[in-house]
Amino acid sequence: MELNVDASGRPWTLSGGGPVIVIPAEIAGHWRGTLPPVGVEVPAGWTWGGSSGPECDYDRACSPGVYEPTPHGGFGWVGVQETPVLILDGEILTWFEAGAEGGSLVRSAIDEADGDPEKVFPGSWRSVGVDVISLTDGRLYMFDSAAAGAVDPAQIAADDGVGVITLGAGNWRVEFATDADECDFVRFRRP
Repeated sequence: MELNVDASGRPWTLSGGGPVIVIPAEIAGHWRGTLPPVGVEVPAGWTWGGSSGPECDYDRACSPGVYEPTPHGGFGWVGVQETPVLILDGEILTWFEAGAEGGSLVRSAIDEADGDPEKVFPGSWRSVGVDVISLTDGRLYMFDSAAAGAVDPAQIAADDGVGVITLGAGNWRVEFATDADECDFVRFRRP
């Protein structure tokens, strides 16, 4: 599968209509997308999104337990292997801007040239449900949540490719903001 990096070296992704998942590399192989859960009895004719049968990971991504809407999507969290996994709602171009203290995901429905996390008013940053995430591997994979994950990002069959964010091992504070142009941001920095 294609790993997405733009001409500036920024990892990016998109989705085919549903949420984008941002998942720690060490648990990415446990994300099942639209596949049924492992070890669960699946009734004949089961498909994701149906009213009968088990809930798949993509169903959970579409209705996260912790969620805050924004004008072009929203931010939320689901658990995978008892680890919080970030859900970004909406079919919006998403890319990562590395910074001195970590970096920021930028989500713009307008244009890739828009959205500068450095111009977000400092008082605009807030937490949504989870304040800090811990990374063992030091990387996050971002891709269409309908796809099944994998330990190797090149093995994730997401139609819009996979972006790999390298932050480093350890704890990372996660904060969110939406600017006046309605671009969404997710900032990662050391606590």
